[in-house]
Amino acid sequence: MDLIIPRVVFVGGKGGVGKSTISSAIALKEAREGAKSLLISTDPAHNLSDIFHQDSKGQICEIEKNLFFLEINPHKEAEKYINQVAKDTKKFVSPTSYAMLDAYYQAVSHSGSAQESALFDCLIRIIVTQKEWDKIIIDTAPTGHTLRLFGLPQMMREWSKTLLSEQERGGRIENILGHIEDKNPLEKRIEERYLLYTRFQNCLKDTKECGIIFVLNPDYLSLMETQRAIQTLQQENLNAFALIVNKIPPQSSDTFFMERYLTSKQYLEKILSYFRDYTIWQIPLKSQDILQKEDLVFIMQDLH
Repeated sequence: MDLIIPRVVFVGGKGGVGKSTISSAIALKEAREGAKSLLISTDPAHNLSDIFHQDSKGQICEIEKNLFFLEINPHKEAEKYINQVAKDTKKFVSPTSYAMLDAYYQAVSHSGSAQESALFDCLIRIIVTQKEWDKIIIDTAPTGHTLRLFGLPQMMREWSKTLLSEQERGGRIENILGHIEDKNPLEKRIEERYLLYTRFQNCLKDTKECGIIFVLNPDYLSLMETQRAIQTLQQENLNAFALIVNKIPPQSSDTFFMERYLTSKQYLEKILSYFRDYTIWQIPLKSQDILQKEDLVFIMQDLH
């Protein structure tokens, strides 16, 4: 059965299960079948540069016809976003406060939460606004990071809605007092973010537009983490598009490897039973590491 995927695909799962390899193989498959494809890494420990032997330097980089990739730099994205916020804020404070404001925002830009938020913001803008891509494949960080990505838009949307309500209340007071002004830059930014996150939420819930693929290995920890991840998604009214069981070991005459095969076989059977309502692809363990682009062809063959 062919792997027919939506326009936007998130590839998630436990650390070390092979998300980067699977994401790259899916992107290469789609590109070679004629779809203009963008492969994005949101994991700070980027692996795409190692697979394709190219450094994107935080920019969209062409690998071959129809295939492009981007490794988002969360530090740079946070600095860029915070600098714009600081610029807007300075319009409402005295110049004597600029130094203190700059110091504050510089500290904020180095925080993990600011960098994660800026990374998500960059990713969401690509998904929602860049319509030139036929396929967007996102190689995510380990599961917890991915689940925060799906929960953040709702939280940010509600937060923006609250701020907009406060701005509207303040605007009514200004009208009464006769001080009517255009929207300030911060209000415009909040409103724009509200609309952006609303569009992204709609995208997530459109199964023809967006899908979530979990990669797991045939072992206990992968099985349990995937179960919890899918349950968390369901609480957000989302569901997985498919599962890919990766690194399935072959049978062997060697006692040690035969035991490893039998253990994996038991977990594979549990996976197939527990997730029987989902589409599941099975990828056998390869005899060699995936070290370059052409090695991905062996993975591509298993995605049919």
